[in-house]
Amino acid sequence: MISHNSIFSSILDNDFYKITMQCAVVKLFPDDKVKYEFINRGKHFFPEGFAEELQKAVNEMALLKLTKEEKEFLKKTCPYLNLPYLDFLEGYHYDPSEVKIKQIGNNLEVVVEGLWYRTILWEVPLLALISELHYEMNHMQRQSNEEIIDKTLEKTRQLTDLGVNFAEFGTRRRHSYKVHRMVMEALTRQGNSTFIGSSNVHLAMEHGVKPIGT
Repeated sequence: MISHNSIFSSILDNDFYKITMQCAVVKLFPDDKVKYEFINRGKHFFPEGFAEELQKAVNEMALLKLTKEEKEFLKKTCPYLNLPYLDFLEGYHYDPSEVKIKQIGNNLEVVVEGLWYRTILWEVPLLALISELHYEMNHMQRQSNEEIIDKTLEKTRQLTDLGVNFAEFGTRRRHSYKVHRMVMEALTRQGNSTFIGSSNVHLAMEHGVKPIGT
């Protein structure tokens, strides 16, 4: 049995551009319906039972809700997100019935269908869930925590020495939430670096940096 409680703990654990796009779609395209489909470009191997575990994780997404603290963070940090949208987001919840998951052998099929303003937030979390479960269920080894932190700090030093401003955009392809958070902690450790923010709204809020995206 795999526990998914640590995979997503915030509705803002998503790319920032999905928030700004949803704000626009709610206002401009309230009646449009869309379809998203997962494409396994890397021909990855999905072990037996993967679809069931992914479905359990998707079902748990329905429990996520914007907190008062998160709403205040968005109001203060992103004033271009209008109040009616923030009120909408406060009442929004993921609807797992919009996601259809099917596994044939070692191939995975995932389709999301529904109103655009509702389904738009699914894409990035679904890819992150698939990535994390793929690493976990295939028992794939990763570098040690120390190696991950050292590599992140070394990249930070190199980019800072070159005077290059850089941001973190790793949510959809992350190894896991735990590793993603570890990388963010390392990126924000050096106050004089040229690191300017993260596309992940939840982690940007947690680490006091700017949420970045279109």
